[in-house]
Amino acid sequence: MPSDPRRSPGPTDDRYDCLIISDLHLGSEVCQAKLLEEFLEWAVDRTRELVINGDIFDDLNFRRLSKRHFACLKIIRRNSDRDDLRLIWIRGNHDGPADVVGHIVGVEVRDEYEFRNGDVRLLILHGDQFDRFVNNYGLLTEVACGVFYYIQKWAPHRTARYIRRVSKRWQRSSATIREGAVRYARSRGCRAIACGHTHFPSLDTNQGVLYANSGTWTEPPPCPFIAVKGSEIRLEYWPLADREARALVPGEHKAPNTEPAPV
Repeated sequence: MPSDPRRSPGPTDDRYDCLIISDLHLGSEVCQAKLLEEFLEWAVDRTRELVINGDIFDDLNFRRLSKRHFACLKIIRRNSDRDDLRLIWIRGNHDGPADVVGHIVGVEVRDEYEFRNGDVRLLILHGDQFDRFVNNYGLLTEVACGVFYYIQKWAPHRTARYIRRVSKRWQRSSATIREGAVRYARSRGCRAIACGHTHFPSLDTNQGVLYANSGTWTEPPPCPFIAVKGSEIRLEYWPLADREARALVPGEHKAPNTEPAPV
């Protein structure tokens, strides 16, 4: 039987410089764990750095984790000590204390990370820092999450997805978080920033700053991720059409390479 091309690493020059995923929500019944397991097996041989940008867990109730959820964590831990791959975990608002998360998966846990490859300087953080609703109404957010867990268990998958989309728009404004991220990037002199948290994948330029959002793995496939190679930052989806790295297509972006925007 021929081997799966996703498991065979290509030449070093064909690897991505960095891949970014976020909002996996392991433990949630709508987490696309099977696809995530496939993606992780592919990604660890296709990139020099893999950044998990927050909310890998839905919460710290590990009894909710299925065997497939644990399989995803096993892939991360198995590849955490490699010399040719750097694994970084950005703490999200669902992940809990950094020391707990770091102990579970054995990777670096940070509040934010600045990726550089000589062509781009990309600031990576989860994005909840700019979420006024979650920061101001933590208890109400917890209650809403509890209600949604009940819906996840008993409602059809499509209904749960719809309610998640509606609740995300009510709880937090994607535009507000994007604007906060862009302001923060400009204050740091960065021309590109990647967030998660909103669950809405996007890639656009605002005030001279490239804003990327890696979306979530709780929606039906294809599932989004951010890919960086050279000066190119693009929004990709798993499964890939050809299971291999692809050339740029319309709608993809190059990171700005001019002087930092004025603060």
